[in-house]
Amino acid sequence: MKFESTRRYDDIIDLPHHRSTKHPHMPMRNRAAQFMPFAALAGYDEIIAQTAREVRERGE
Repeated sequence: MKFESTRRYDDIIDLPHHRSTKHPHMPMRNRAAQFMPFAALAGYDEIIAQTAREVRERGE
């Protein structure tokens, strides 16, 4: 694929970023929370922790 320069967006590239007048600006912390990883395996961390405790107890 050959890279070609384009000027299709020259008319809008320098426009200011849109800020809604209807909706309040979302704080950065809340925006970041939308992209945080989620626990796909609910309870898995607890099972691992319990297994680690049992192994430590057997070793002592």
